[in-house]
Amino acid sequence: MSLAFFKYFFQYVFKGHTRQRLIFLTIIGLLISSFSLMVLQGIMGGLQNGLVKRSKNVIGQGYYDVSNYSRTELSDLIKDLRYKKIQYVKELEIELMVQNGGYLAPLIIHGLDFDHMTPDFLKGRDISGLVLGGQLARDISAFYNTDVTITSPAHTTLLMREVPRQSSIEVTDFFSSELPEVDRIHGWVRLRFVQNLIRKKTFNRIRIYGNASPINDFLASTNYKNYVSWDEMNATLVWALGLETKVMLFLFTSMSFLIGICIVSGYLIFYNKIKVDLASFWILGLSKKKAMKLIYIFGHLLTGVFSLLGVSLGLIFLKLLDSNQLVIMPEHFVERNIPVNFELRDILLAFFVPYLIAYIFTKITFNIFKKEDTSFISLIKKVG
Repeated sequence: MSLAFFKYFFQYVFKGHTRQRLIFLTIIGLLISSFSLMVLQGIMGGLQNGLVKRSKNVIGQGYYDVSNYSRTELSDLIKDLRYKKIQYVKELEIELMVQNGGYLAPLIIHGLDFDHMTPDFLKGRDISGLVLGGQLARDISAFYNTDVTITSPAHTTLLMREVPRQSSIEVTDFFSSELPEVDRIHGWVRLRFVQNLIRKKTFNRIRIYGNASPINDFLASTNYKNYVSWDEMNATLVWALGLETKVMLFLFTSMSFLIGICIVSGYLIFYNKIKVDLASFWILGLSKKKAMKLIYIFGHLLTGVFSLLGVSLGLIFLKLLDSNQLVIMPEHFVERNIPVNFELRDILLAFFVPYLIAYIFTKITFNIFKKEDTSFISLIKKVG
């Protein structure tokens, strides 16, 4: 009986002269809402993920500040990293000044131990000299084979008076990550050059690269101090990306309440029209309580099915978009195709945000209808 009940009212809503256009428009709105939220999250996730990946490709998943490590602690850390097969590179990072003729700019220089490991973003580049960020090179008008002067105000030589230490080096290559915070201020060079500049055979960072999962497992199983994660290095960016997502969800949820208003109007008209039909099922042996319960479930089933359908269509669209890799953006855009990235959380949000709003308004509408306390006997007498 329940299956026949649902089948009858689905046909009542969508077929023939009984078609309920307002409800039809409402559930199509739910479908579009779920579809749009799924697509929006997938594309926003792709754009945000692309930005994060480009950043982590350069500055890694994080680093250990080993400035205050003892020789034993440093040895144990390196031994454990090797044992766990974690990609790492020894680094001496200091803030300097770089000068080319009359051009002067701040520089965060990364002295890397290339004998141990060359990060992926520097592979294939000429690392025999200084590799500059693309924007920084433009700021100081540096080109290939340009000799620049590196000055460290924090390290001085006593010669009649304190003089900042300087050294010249040739610019041999450039790197552009398309991230202004990297390209405007960073440079990479062999570790020995920076050590010679400051006159100390030391390093202050062990920078971690590679996939996040083994690194997280390593962090969970060890307790080495002074680890700075990518999230901590980029706290402002992480906060901004989170705020962007929350604002998007808030605006989308607010717009979904418009669908709720349509649900109230559509279902009130629908319930008023089907009173006689409910009475017919009562005559066929369905109790009034059961009939009211089934029509209540029908309302939620209708909104749930179309919310799920919207999410499904959104997933199909995102998969097609991701597989085709259509290049539709102009050349000056970092992402020439539309990137896609989504997780289970995004799918659940795309379904539950529209559905829960629809659920609330459907329940309110049904309670209004239920309070009328319609008598099936009176309805049958009127029809007769």
